[in-house]
Amino acid sequence: MPHLLISGGTRGIGKACIELFLKHGYKVSSVSRTGKPENALSGVDYYVCDVSDPAQVSDVVNEITNANGTIDVLISNAGISHSGLIQDMTYTDYRDIMDTNFGGLFNLTKAVIPQMVSHKNGVILAVSSMWGQTGASCEALYSASKGAVDSYIKALAKELGPSGIRVNAVSPGCIDTDMMSCYSAEDKAALCEETPLGKLGTPSEVAEVLYFLQSDKASFITGQIVGVNGGFLI
Repeated sequence: MPHLLISGGTRGIGKACIELFLKHGYKVSSVSRTGKPENALSGVDYYVCDVSDPAQVSDVVNEITNANGTIDVLISNAGISHSGLIQDMTYTDYRDIMDTNFGGLFNLTKAVIPQMVSHKNGVILAVSSMWGQTGASCEALYSASKGAVDSYIKALAKELGPSGIRVNAVSPGCIDTDMMSCYSAEDKAALCEETPLGKLGTPSEVAEVLYFLQSDKASFITGQIVGVNGGFLI
């Protein structure tokens, strides 16, 4: 039974991924700052872990591996955002966003790569954002963190390809998750108008692309940032 480790699996895209991978018979381990949610899914092992803390990540990944075996697929999904003018952002905001969105990816990959290299097999996936490719007003720090994710994914794919490990990312557009709760109905309507398909995306639509990318059907795909944005960014 293949083993998935996912961060930020308690809601949104992460929860949709867990539901889909469970449906396909995967063993699933989830790490998040809150651990096991009230709406926990049966068959999932939930762990408390702040992915921005390298020591926590190392300890938890060792615990997960000892309990459930080798990690075959990693999805780095945990992410945060602070919207507002850059002049109003603090150093703490900067560190929190960068250490979670990019640092979390770095910490997780550093923890799982040795076992994947040892087995000459594995898939690493990240949930990035279209703002990492084009930038967004009032989302400068978030955009910067996702730009770092994109560059890291491309570099890591080159580094790990000879070991049989594929590395890719999805780059969602406007997806109807809790992260959009700060937007008004008018803002969301405007984003829909800017999206050629005329709607917000759903977490399950992103999850389906992530599932494809880790499958054998994507066996010759690595180092790619795959847009899931309804045509917003073309």
